[in-house]
Amino acid sequence: MKIELLTEPELEFGAGRHVDIRFGLKNYGPVTFDDPVAPHEIKIGLIGTAATIEGVKDWLEHCRTGLPAKASKKPNLFPAFPGFGLDTWSRCECIYSPKLEAAIGLRDIDEILKTEPPSEGVPKLVEHFIDECRRVCENVPVDVLICAPPQSLLDYADAGNAITEEDEQDESESEKSRSELRFDFHDMLKARGMELPRPIQMIRPTTYDENAKELSRTGRVRQLQDPATRAWNFHTALYYKAGGTPWRLARSPSDFPSCFIGVGFYRSRDQQRVHTSVAQIFNERGQGMILRGGEAFKSEEDRQLHLTRDDTAKLLNTVLKEFHREWKHWPSRAVVHKTSLFNEEELAGCHDALKTFGVESCDLLSVRDSFIRLFRKGQYPPLRGTFLNLDESHSILYTRGSIDFYQLYPGMYVPRSLEIITADTERAAKILAREILALTKMNWNNTQFDAAFPITVKAARQVGAILRYLDSNSSIQQRYAFYM
Repeated sequence: MKIELLTEPELEFGAGRHVDIRFGLKNYGPVTFDDPVAPHEIKIGLIGTAATIEGVKDWLEHCRTGLPAKASKKPNLFPAFPGFGLDTWSRCECIYSPKLEAAIGLRDIDEILKTEPPSEGVPKLVEHFIDECRRVCENVPVDVLICAPPQSLLDYADAGNAITEEDEQDESESEKSRSELRFDFHDMLKARGMELPRPIQMIRPTTYDENAKELSRTGRVRQLQDPATRAWNFHTALYYKAGGTPWRLARSPSDFPSCFIGVGFYRSRDQQRVHTSVAQIFNERGQGMILRGGEAFKSEEDRQLHLTRDDTAKLLNTVLKEFHREWKHWPSRAVVHKTSLFNEEELAGCHDALKTFGVESCDLLSVRDSFIRLFRKGQYPPLRGTFLNLDESHSILYTRGSIDFYQLYPGMYVPRSLEIITADTERAAKILAREILALTKMNWNNTQFDAAFPITVKAARQVGAILRYLDSNSSIQQRYAFYM
């Protein structure tokens, strides 16, 4: 066994590289800052109550000229937000007008809250918002639809969906618990939004209203990020949903063109059917597409979810065809991150598909929570990037932990490590771990690089939580922007 500390991966921005997302955007601009087809103005549709619409507009105006940094001895963790306009890092501005707004009557919402159980009321509330989104899109061209539900609606939707404090301690358990919620307004809204021509960005009152309070699912008042960080996260996601690319992986010219695939599973809404697989595709630029795979089964041998050989081959065939259709070339390398172990049938199915399209290099590995913990001398958790190679196929990687650039551990709970199990790989375990570490920074909803999972796995879980509200015949959007 050997423990190493992997170097924090840099990301590529418009005119340079940096390890931190916010400093990279501020200093170098987004990747597409000089692209003529990149967004330079974002027409925003606003859907909510009269009060939430005004609240969001006031906050956007407040953010336009920038927000100060949080008073702290850790300036790298809490940098100022430099604003969002043509003369700022984004080279882009928000456009909104009364023609792009649709107000839902608060009385109509309150009537549902008072008279309907969540099982019936949440779908009706979702339909109210989707109807207004559709009307806005029909009247005036928009780029992004911002849905701003009142806090009372969110409290109502979350009622009865409490989880334990232990479940909230790490990202994987939170995602698992979230996917099992029966009446998740956010996920239902995203699922119904698949029929719209533009992606939805939901905004909670706690994002724009300093006086708003929100309880976590454990019943405690949720701790919020500082105002500047909230502005960074919101506007970066907005820029991506409007068609821009904020940042991408820093790749060497000698690297093979790669296709990163995340395969996860989710249970159907009736809870009776077998799980269904989801594939998330990313190329080296970080552009994502969504595909829905076939049904999976739980093996009697290892009690884990698997696909048949034919279904695995079919899934990867579809992935590679979509990759070629989108980017006009075949990848030289395919990387598959799966949330369960690979069996022999799945390995054979992967090779069937890769051979068909002449993909010569592949790395097939499982990425999941590890219950192995390392202890660092002193009071601080292990450093992010701590890598332990246990044997030829098993490794441990800390993607969350103390961060030198921030000079602290930014999390609230003792971080868990990831277990990396290589099923069939050509690259060394350390190189694959470094790649996973870089992929944790490819979530455009988070500008603080402390995510637990690579975007391949994170997105597959996120997509599954949304697709479970659709039946197998429903059409879905392929752009990842519709699922964020």
